[in-house]
Amino acid sequence: MTEHDVDRALKQVRQMHELVLDRQGFRGFSGVARMAGGAAALLTALMMRHAVPPEPNQHLVGWGLLLAFGLAVNFAALFWWLFRHRGALRLAELWEVWEVFPTLSAGAALTVALVRTGQLDLLFGVWMALYGASHMAHRRSLPFPIYCGGLAYLAAGIFFLLWPGVTFTDPRPMGFVFGLGELFGGWVLVRVRI
Repeated sequence: MTEHDVDRALKQVRQMHELVLDRQGFRGFSGVARMAGGAAALLTALMMRHAVPPEPNQHLVGWGLLLAFGLAVNFAALFWWLFRHRGALRLAELWEVWEVFPTLSAGAALTVALVRTGQLDLLFGVWMALYGASHMAHRRSLPFPIYCGGLAYLAAGIFFLLWPGVTFTDPRPMGFVFGLGELFGGWVLVRVRI
């Protein structure tokens, strides 16, 4: 075996590795939709800080509207991607979409439980921590910086769960973490064209 043969074999191994990684990557998540959600989180926090009285129910409605907007924009982009790629879509690719539902379902259940018991100050931490955990499900199929963003959400969630100074009617923590987090995540997805 010559040096040329070894170089050619190594090149083929690298190409196969890139092909496998490319096949594992899910390309249906929209960076632009994610950035729109981040901008909306910053805007929502700004509006609630200056135009909404510090009344918990009004803030709960505000964050609920932001969630509805984020879900609508991201799922519309996802469904549009699925529609455009329906001919070449493999069923295994859809698994990436379903992997987020356990943590999102847990977040919904915990939200209802915390609201019912009046523990609203814990909501930001729960939302951040579980959203960060949902990123862990995609550690093999999305770019590594998305995983790091998930760790940042998780760390922020833990911090806001343990910090006694957080109040639900102060929208800055939520707006800052989700606003910058989603802008970063969207930028990563746009940059790598997923």
